[in-house]
Amino acid sequence: MENVRCYLSFLGLCLALLARLSAADSTPTNVILIYTDDLGYGDLACYGAQGYETPHLDRMAEEGMRFTDFSSSSSICTPSRAGLLTGRYAKRWGHDGKVYFPYSKDGMPPSEITIAELLKEVGYQTALIGKWHLGHRPQYLPTAQGFDLYYGIPYSNDMWQAPEIPLAENVVFNEGLGRAEYLDGKNGRKLYRDKVPLMLGNEVIEWPVDQGQITRMYTERAQAFIRENQEAPFFLYLAHAMPHVPLFASESFAEKSERGLFGDVIEELDWSVGELLKTLREEGIAENTLVIFTSDNGPWLSKKEAAGTAAPFRDGKFTDYEGGCRVPCIAWQPGTVPAGVECEVQTSTLDMLPTIAALAGAPVPQDRVIDGRDIRSVLTGTIDELPAPEFFLYRSNNSIRVGDWKLVQFKKKTELFNLSEDIGETKNLIQTYPEKANELLRRLAAVNAQLKP
Repeated sequence: MENVRCYLSFLGLCLALLARLSAADSTPTNVILIYTDDLGYGDLACYGAQGYETPHLDRMAEEGMRFTDFSSSSSICTPSRAGLLTGRYAKRWGHDGKVYFPYSKDGMPPSEITIAELLKEVGYQTALIGKWHLGHRPQYLPTAQGFDLYYGIPYSNDMWQAPEIPLAENVVFNEGLGRAEYLDGKNGRKLYRDKVPLMLGNEVIEWPVDQGQITRMYTERAQAFIRENQEAPFFLYLAHAMPHVPLFASESFAEKSERGLFGDVIEELDWSVGELLKTLREEGIAENTLVIFTSDNGPWLSKKEAAGTAAPFRDGKFTDYEGGCRVPCIAWQPGTVPAGVECEVQTSTLDMLPTIAALAGAPVPQDRVIDGRDIRSVLTGTIDELPAPEFFLYRSNNSIRVGDWKLVQFKKKTELFNLSEDIGETKNLIQTYPEKANELLRRLAAVNAQLKP
C-alpha cells in the first residue's frame, strides 16, 4: 500500500508539472525591443568598446545571444524605425530615405501595419516609450499605429517644438519658456534647437523636457508598464534618445567614465537595461519575455568625441558601408535563447515583425510584401545556419548585398566587396570581378523596380 501511495504521489507531481509546462507553452511571449539611437557596432564592451563599462549588457550577452551580422534596415533614423516596426523597406511606401522634422507635414502612412497593431489583435498590451520619428501629426502618431501608451519625444532630440502638437491642460514649461514661445513656430529652429517636447498620448506634457533625466524617465516608465501588465502579454518598444547628439547624462552618471560624456551616456543606457532585466526577474516573468537590444543605425562620426565607433566596419551613419547599418544586437530569454552564443547568421531589423508575430501567434499580413524573415529557429538555437536573405538593400537604394557579395554605389563611386574576406570594405574588386558587379547591378535594378509603391 505504501508503494501505491508513493506511486500515486509521484504521478500527481508529474501531472502537475506537465500541466504547468502546458500552461507555459500556451502563454504568449512578452516582447521588449530596446532601440538605441546612433549606437555603433563597437560601442559596447562585449563588442570591443573601451573607456567605459557595460556590465549589464555584457551579462545579457553572456546569458543570451550576441549577433555579429545584424543590420538595421537603413543607416538613418526614420526609415530604420519604419523597417523595424513593419518588416518592410520604407521605399515600399514611397519614403525617400530622409528624416522627418518638426516642420514636416507627412509621416509613415496609417496603411502600414506595425508589430504593435498585429499584437493588439491577439490580446497584447502595447507601449512605445521614447523616440517615434515617423510623423508627429495625429494620424501618424504611435496611438494611430497600434500603441496603447505613448510616452516620449516625437522625433530626434536635436530638434525643436512643433506648435501644432496640442499642449496638455497641465503642461509643464521649463527654462523660463512658456506658451508664447512654444507657439512660435517661425523661429523654432533658430531659437529653440535641442529644446524638444515630451508627449503623453497625443499631447505635450512638458516643454522643453530635461534631457539630462530622459534615460531615467524612460526607464522608470518602462518598469511601471512591465509591472502593470505582468499578468497579460505585452509588447514594449523602448526607443532611447541617446547616444544621438546632444548628449546628456543624469547626475548619477555624469563625469564618471574615462571616455567623457559619451561614455557616461552609454553607462546610463547600460544601467537602464539592467533595471529592466531586474524588473523581469522580480516579477517572475523573465523566462516568458524575449528582450532584444539593438540600434537604429551606426555612429554619427562627424560628431567626433560625441560619437561612437563602428569598428571594425567602414564609415557610419548616413552611408551605405557596413558601419552605417551593421549594429550590435543581443537577444535574451532565459530557457529559450541559448546562453553565451555568438550568432553569425545574416539577420536584420526587418526580421523583427515576422518573428515576433510568429511568437505571439499573430498572422502576418498577406496583402503586402514583408521583407523580413521568421528567425525563431536562430533565436532558439535549433538551427545553426539559415540561408542568407535573397538580398539586403542599403539606404540610398543604390547599394545591395547578396550573400557575401556587396555592390556599393555611393557618392559617385561604384565598388564591389566580398564581405567574407574583407569585412572592412577596403578592397574594391570591381576590376577583378566585373561579371559579378554586372550581376549585382542587374539584381539591384530588378529590386528597385519591385520596391516602387
